[in-house]
Amino acid sequence: MAAYELTDEHWALVADLFDPPGRRGPRAAVPRRQMVEAIMWLARTGAQWRELPERYGRWTAVWAQWRRWRDKRVWEQAMRRLNRAVREAEGRDPEPSLLIIDAQTTRGRRAGPGFHEKGGAGGRTRGTKRSVVIDVLGLPVAARADSARPHDSKVGKLLLDDLLPTLPRVEIVLADRGYRAAAHHVAGRHGVMFEVRGWEERPTEGFKPIRPMWRVEDCFARLGQWRRLSRCFEGSQAGATAWLQVACVGLLASQLRAREVALAA
Repeated sequence: MAAYELTDEHWALVADLFDPPGRRGPRAAVPRRQMVEAIMWLARTGAQWRELPERYGRWTAVWAQWRRWRDKRVWEQAMRRLNRAVREAEGRDPEPSLLIIDAQTTRGRRAGPGFHEKGGAGGRTRGTKRSVVIDVLGLPVAARADSARPHDSKVGKLLLDDLLPTLPRVEIVLADRGYRAAAHHVAGRHGVMFEVRGWEERPTEGFKPIRPMWRVEDCFARLGQWRRLSRCFEGSQAGATAWLQVACVGLLASQLRAREVALAA
C-alpha cells in the first residue's frame, strides 16, 4: 500500500472530520476518502493540481474541497487524532508529557506573489520557516509554517501558545538554543518546564546528536520524503501550514500501518 493511501481502519479514525455526519447539501460526486487520498497523492509526489490522475475526479473539485478543509483546519485535527492512535498502539498514554520543538527554513517558490521573506542563517534564504512539535517517539503533534523572517522563538511561542492548553499532561518542552527567548514566556504562561539544550562548545570532530533532540531532525527527514515540501510553493501561510500538516498525516498513517504489520507478523 502506498504512503498516500489509507486503510479502512485509518479512515474510520478520521472520517467524521472530513465527512461530518449530518452534512447538508447535495451528495458529493466524489467520495471524501477519495479526495483525501488525492490530496495526499499530491503531497507525496509534488505534482501540480492539473496532473491529478483521473481516478481521483476533477482536479478543480478536489482543489475546492482542499480550500474548505484548509480553512477549517481539518488536517490539524486529523494529525492530532492519528498521533493519539499511534501512541496507543505503542502502549503509551494517548497524550504526551514531553514535547520537542524545532524549525527548518525552506526556500520559497521562484516566481509569483507569496508570503515568503528572507530569513534563516544570515538572512539569506527567501522562503518559509516550518516549525514542528513532536513527542518522545518522534511523532508530529503540531506543525506550522511562517515566513522565514521571524525568529524561531517568536513562531515557537505562537505554536506552543496554541497547542499547550489542549495538552494538560505536558510537563516539559525541549528545544535548542534558538528558543532561549521563548523559555520564560512558555514556562510562566503554561506552567511547564522549558529546557534549552545545546553544545556549550562546538564538537571538534564528527556529528554528535543531542538526546533526544535528534528525533525532531529525523522527523524533518521523513517529512522530506513528501515532495510537496521540497520547496514552499504556496502563496499563503495557511496553505503552507496545511500542506505541512498533510505530510504529517501521511507520516503518522504510515507509522500506524508499520506498527500494525509488525504486530501481525
